[in-house]
Amino acid sequence: MDVMSMVRQAHLPGNYELYDPLSNAPGPGICKGCWEQAGIRATTSLRTVWVSVEGRPMVWWLCHDHAEALKTSGHYLKLLKSENRIVSTPRI
Repeated sequence: MDVMSMVRQAHLPGNYELYDPLSNAPGPGICKGCWEQAGIRATTSLRTVWVSVEGRPMVWWLCHDHAEALKTSGHYLKLLKSENRIVSTPRI
């Protein structure tokens, strides 16, 4: 079994990270969109995106493709800001 083989909710609500189940040590964050839509553990080149979902602010870790898709998403979701790295303790 790979050391970072399990996925769990990250300390940042709505996001996911890999972790070592033996030591409970956190690993890299994974793309929220890839994991929720296809069970893919995409960890490279993640972005931190600030969004407003029906007026409620949220911060997500997304891969390039999912971050770009937000620009054309529906009216209930608004992209507020994006950074080309994971920000582990972002301000909303």
